[in-house]
Amino acid sequence: MNILILIIILAVLAWCAIYTVSYGIWTIRENKKGGIALFILAIACVVIPLYLLWIRR
Repeated sequence: MNILILIIILAVLAWCAIYTVSYGIWTIRENKKGGIALFILAIACVVIPLYLLWIRR
């Protein structure tokens, strides 16, 4: 896999994780269950693509 593509993929994953965690922190003030669900979503959005990249190598 090209190193440039890998860097772009990691940047997109980092941006998605930061955005989702930020929204989760904002949500957890009003809705605890929704905030926890957003943290789980952020973890899944990072772990699943990284796992697939690891398997592909």
